[in-house]
Amino acid sequence: MKTSLTLIGGKRIESPKSDKTRPTTLMVRQAIFNILNNKVENSNWLDLFSGSGAISCEAYNHGAKKIVAVEKDRITANLCKKNLLSLKDSQIRENDIRIICKDVLPWVKKYIRAKLLEKNNLENINFDFIYIDPPYKNNFYKRLLKDLFKSYLITKKTIVICEHSKNEVIKEDYLYKINDIRLYGQTKLAFLVKI
Repeated sequence: MKTSLTLIGGKRIESPKSDKTRPTTLMVRQAIFNILNNKVENSNWLDLFSGSGAISCEAYNHGAKKIVAVEKDRITANLCKKNLLSLKDSQIRENDIRIICKDVLPWVKKYIRAKLLEKNNLENINFDFIYIDPPYKNNFYKRLLKDLFKSYLITKKTIVICEHSKNEVIKEDYLYKINDIRLYGQTKLAFLVKI
């Protein structure tokens, strides 16, 4: 069963109606793209635990040049692809959009070992923005952030945005620091950068 979700600007996309996904609210999405402002234009965007792809769709609509979304549930990943390809001119830019149906943790881990060789492969680029929205209360952050900040996916300029419950705490590490924290109701956003 599906429900619909409204993007900034009013376009509606589909979202799975299940307890497996928890779409980022419109208020939080608006806040993120207000904070990032015009920096999103021509950026490379990575969406981890992408769900229905609402954040990827917003990044696309705000001018991101390349978008990679990683979602392990096949049905949800297909819905993410459908939503992204429903956006204006997305059919023309299909080569700039990649949806990967894989588990996020092993997918990120492989970029610690392998250098980025094929620059034209969408999986082998550095990202300007990485959005992480795992299921709440699953303790993914500690392991994932360590691997992510050791990986070739990130540069000194990359901004990693972590969405999590207001009760969860993301601690700084020798690999990264917290640049900003914002609270919106039950949702907290932490903006991290590489040290």
